[in-house]
Amino acid sequence: MNESALLQIVDAGPLPLQRDSKERSPLPENLKTGLQLSQLPALDGLRAVGAFLVVFYHFGFAYVPGGFGVLMFFVLSGFLITWLLLKETEQSGSISLRHFYVRRSLRIVPAFYGYWLLYVGLALIFHKTIIWNQAICALFYVSNYFQAIHGNLNTGLSHAWSLGIEEQFYLLWAPLFFLLRKRPNRQVWVLLGLIVTVWVHRELLHFVFGVSQGYIYQAFDTRADHLLMGCLLAVLLRFGFLGGFWRAICSRPALSVITTSLLLVSVALQIHFGSTYRDTVAFVVDPVLVALLIVQTIAFRGTVLWRWLQFAWVRYLGRISYSIYLYQQLVMDPTRKRLVGFPVIVQLAAAVAVVILLASASYFIIERPFLSLKDRFRGTSGRYLRPESQRSQVGQIQANLEVPHRGIS
Repeated sequence: MNESALLQIVDAGPLPLQRDSKERSPLPENLKTGLQLSQLPALDGLRAVGAFLVVFYHFGFAYVPGGFGVLMFFVLSGFLITWLLLKETEQSGSISLRHFYVRRSLRIVPAFYGYWLLYVGLALIFHKTIIWNQAICALFYVSNYFQAIHGNLNTGLSHAWSLGIEEQFYLLWAPLFFLLRKRPNRQVWVLLGLIVTVWVHRELLHFVFGVSQGYIYQAFDTRADHLLMGCLLAVLLRFGFLGGFWRAICSRPALSVITTSLLLVSVALQIHFGSTYRDTVAFVVDPVLVALLIVQTIAFRGTVLWRWLQFAWVRYLGRISYSIYLYQQLVMDPTRKRLVGFPVIVQLAAAVAVVILLASASYFIIERPFLSLKDRFRGTSGRYLRPESQRSQVGQIQANLEVPHRGIS
């Protein structure tokens, strides 16, 4: 047992989960062993895919589904956050909301604020127009509603709407999870109820009230179900719900081709029918298919079809995908315009290289130093643990504890 695992359960109180007594069908072995890994490289690969869908769309390839890349991020975020909360609950019996918010802030805020300062600084130096209402809303993670109401102003901060949705989700989901943490069955039903409620709400806004597609695309109340779908997936897998279904869809790698094909069909229908299909059908169907694809890429991680998601360079792009998403907004279009006389492939290669360079700098200079602080805010006591205090407490409990080494780090 390693020290980092022990640090997560220091000061934990024994509050066991209330599991129902019904025997559940086990998960398929290929999926079960994948979920027991300390890291899930396939998910890093999926992050990279989502990020580069956005990159290629903003470069000017209109038929690349950049919005689908954002949807992938939402489902992945809901899944990973809930999986980690479930792990913390199983290890310590509860969660610390204070520590959760500190860890989320260390993950998201520094990199974005670094980007925000760079964008505003460059705009001031080169005398570019800054839309301060939008900039301030982005700074406080509410630009999704600013743009949902006022429209997308197409600036270097326009993409901050998705960050606003994620932050607003974290604020609400953690307390709700805390209340439901010992009742897996209730978690499932509450999540299903919330997802269906958002579905109905979105259909009413479109068909009855005629709300603009911009609002439906960028508002938290119309996109929360995508993150909730990831949360539901984490709960279903962690507690072994629907074991027979997971065994069926993970029985043959070819089934993941069907899932991928259905997603491609949905993307094609969106291109053909536009925002009407996206807002009323794709926003219901696509998160479900992405959740299934997450399961299948974990289960089939070693097959020819999905092994590439574990290539070192793909995993690296997945790790820096947050900064890639941030800096592509600033780089893609200006680079393309400056190289307008060159072949498109040269323009694209140069733009992607600049994005990766800036994203890597952000990751190593800003993200990693702050991420290294996250382990100091674990456990349920709500108390900051200094490194020397952590080592002391680990030594005291090491002989008496066994924590299974599984899940996502």
